[in-house]
Amino acid sequence: MTEILKEVKKLTKITLVRHGQTDYNKNRIIQGQIDIPLNSLGKEQAVKTSNHFKNESIDLIISSPLIRAYETAQIIANEINYTNDILIDKAFIERNFGQADGKEISLCIEKVHQEEITGLELSSQLKKRMIDGILKVVKENENKNIVIVCHSHSIKAVLSALNPDQYNFKTPLTNCGITLLEHRDNQLTILKASYNDYI
Repeated sequence: MTEILKEVKKLTKITLVRHGQTDYNKNRIIQGQIDIPLNSLGKEQAVKTSNHFKNESIDLIISSPLIRAYETAQIIANEINYTNDILIDKAFIERNFGQADGKEISLCIEKVHQEEITGLELSSQLKKRMIDGILKVVKENENKNIVIVCHSHSIKAVLSALNPDQYNFKTPLTNCGITLLEHRDNQLTILKASYNDYI
């Protein structure tokens, strides 16, 4: 029994939530670090997504500094009666797409995948930023249930870093898609990726 308790004590749960829809998402435009708010559907998606957490005790909500992520985090927090502060952490900001920001996805997505865009944050840099950010949060909040609201390529970076055989930057991820991770015995593991039972 003592060994089981020790094992449970080391478990930290991390849920990554992509923000709700924006008009840039709707119109298939790369927004990157352009600060675009949620549209009405995005707000509805965030409300529905909160149902995922209503039977859980959430210790900490963290958001990217971009407004679409923070609005999503606020809506979820309000819906589940979360009373602590929402922490803003720039480690979880969306990828810098350089000169591709503000352009139609169809016109430049292959160049993004080939990393042929001027000013683009490289996939290796993004993976390191995201994993380092998560591990820092875990170190400071061991044994807690944490929600991090961030972005499509930010989450894909985590997935592809942890399981490159199954995930990459072409992996579909819907608005308000959820990815569940756990940190146990110094190991970060994907439990479930890119799902949402409520939207």
